[in-house]
Amino acid sequence: MATTTIASAAQSTSTFVPYHEPPPGVTSNPDHPESLVKQTDITIGIALPMVTIFYFARVYARAVIKRSWIVEDWLTTVTWAGIVSYCVVMRFVMANHGGQHVWDITAEQAKDAAYWFNVASVLYGVFILFTKLSVLWLYRRVFSPMKWSPLDIIIVSLIVIMVGFYVSTTLVKILECIPRAKIFDKNIPGTCVNVSALLNASGLFNTITDYIILLLPIHSALRLKLNRTKKLLVIAVFTFGLCAPIFSTVGFVVRIRVSDSPDTTWNQPDILLWGCAELTSGFLVVCFPEMSFLLNRRSRKQLYPRRPTNSVLDGSSSAAAQSRSRSRKMGSHMGSHMGTHRDDLGYYELDDDLVYGVRVSPSASNSRLHEPAQGTVQVHHEITIQSNKKEEFVQVHGV
Repeated sequence: MATTTIASAAQSTSTFVPYHEPPPGVTSNPDHPESLVKQTDITIGIALPMVTIFYFARVYARAVIKRSWIVEDWLTTVTWAGIVSYCVVMRFVMANHGGQHVWDITAEQAKDAAYWFNVASVLYGVFILFTKLSVLWLYRRVFSPMKWSPLDIIIVSLIVIMVGFYVSTTLVKILECIPRAKIFDKNIPGTCVNVSALLNASGLFNTITDYIILLLPIHSALRLKLNRTKKLLVIAVFTFGLCAPIFSTVGFVVRIRVSDSPDTTWNQPDILLWGCAELTSGFLVVCFPEMSFLLNRRSRKQLYPRRPTNSVLDGSSSAAAQSRSRSRKMGSHMGSHMGTHRDDLGYYELDDDLVYGVRVSPSASNSRLHEPAQGTVQVHHEITIQSNKKEEFVQVHGV
């Protein structure tokens, strides 16, 4: 039995035709080729759990506690789904002989590896864009609340530039060769763009924009009205994003180093690993601010107390209705007895309308402003409180 196995192995090796001849001093090893599968599994094993845990923690903080869901959250959701998809496709690359040397695989196996690498590179261009858009939208919300401020203009300009660059390069990757089948089979007649130059340009752009995004919040964070410790914590959270430009720098160096190498089935998947690290670190930057909110229990209780039950809301509504009924019966005596019945009025927590399902909006008032005494201003307001249960109308007088 052992003799038969050795003989079949020797026969398969003797009939093996490598996709590319090995360099001098290297022998093809199709039976036990060197592979990047282990490194890929480690990368995916770290990236997927991290982005998934932080994503759902962020969703819990935003959607459940704060009850807020904005454009930034949709971008983050797409980014998370994109990183998961990228990791799956990256594993398909390795399962189809990507991450193996060209002299250890056949031409047919090299076609499979080239196909899946092209899919992974297209996905990378799309989802690195969504990752950076998520970070920039976070910056607009936290550091640039005033529209068209200098920082806001810089952020919007970066968004426009990055959308233009990544959309164009993604289209070029999809139409890398005409006909497209030539991407995977170089023997087919046709024309192709210089893939190495495209990857190098993309790597340089990634690196430059990553460092710009890293530096953007530092000046604004230093101007926040916080004590020194809190300022350092804020800067530390966003400076974690330094990992992204470091990974993109390493990826760019790898691209430059291997751009002229014929060992594409090994070098190109190696670039994918650094791209995965860059995606993951950029995604965590968007999630970290919400993690500090979850960990700060005291602040969370003060800003977002427990939601009242339906019985509490019903009791408040009944108390308010009874108070209005008594007020109507009192007629002209309401003014003198207002203080007596003040405690019967229903109370709604208005600190965060998104927590309790209560929305507060100004309403036009038919009342006239009374002539104030000299040196004072008397203002009459009317607000409408809309709850999930009923609609209440409350008049609030203030001086």
